[in-house]
Amino acid sequence: RRETIYRDLRALEDAGYPICGDESGRLSHPRLLPEARRHAPHLRLSDEEITALLWASRQAAEQSPFREALGAAAAKLRAMARQDQAAGIDAVMTEGGWGMKDYGPHRETILRLVEAILRHSRCEVEYQSPAAAAAKAYPYDPYRLVSVAGGLYCLGKVPPHENLTTLAVDRIRSLRITDDKFEIDPGLDLDRYRRESFGVVWEEPMNVMIRFSADQAPYVRERIWHPTQRIRDLPDGRIDLSFKAGGMFEIARWV
Repeated sequence: RRETIYRDLRALEDAGYPICGDESGRLSHPRLLPEARRHAPHLRLSDEEITALLWASRQAAEQSPFREALGAAAAKLRAMARQDQAAGIDAVMTEGGWGMKDYGPHRETILRLVEAILRHSRCEVEYQSPAAAAAKAYPYDPYRLVSVAGGLYCLGKVPPHENLTTLAVDRIRSLRITDDKFEIDPGLDLDRYRRESFGVVWEEPMNVMIRFSADQAPYVRERIWHPTQRIRDLPDGRIDLSFKAGGMFEIARWV
């Protein structure tokens, strides 16, 4: 179709290959400029790399705020792939999973958060928690985005308070980047935060032990629930799963 051809021509130009028309300038006979042929980069993704990227795009597209961009990138990858290779991904993998959040409507908020994190810029946010009747406005210093169980959250601080505040990105009603800068607390170890929390809420870590019945034991063994976990076998087929983490509400909800 004509639309497909023009889309592919635009994709070539976006990739750095200028397209020109015939001697009269008509694009009905498109061709590469001679300079583009001489300076074309000798880059070629391997079959395995193309398959890996197609696989990753299928997994990420469902909840990604860049769903349209991923679709366009996947179309270019399919054009680079062998016909059986591109068809193979569709044949062996289907996106799915209930309970996931759709971050498409929050794309601009995520992009502004990324910019504020990189520039250490303070934000003015309006945030509405599920328990609140209305959104609240306050300053917020965003430190890092973190993905947990299909949800996207931002770790940061609400000045002048010293404790970490975690915001669910999809509950941010508005976000404005200000001209004020903030300094990240040098004593804050975000990797430690991830190790010591069970989900997104950081609390003082505690020793947790959960005993699972024999029929549930195989399913528990199949996953890593926390980086500190240990599994102890019991004679009757039951198991004890132990770990050290904070966040009683999230741990109880998971159980």
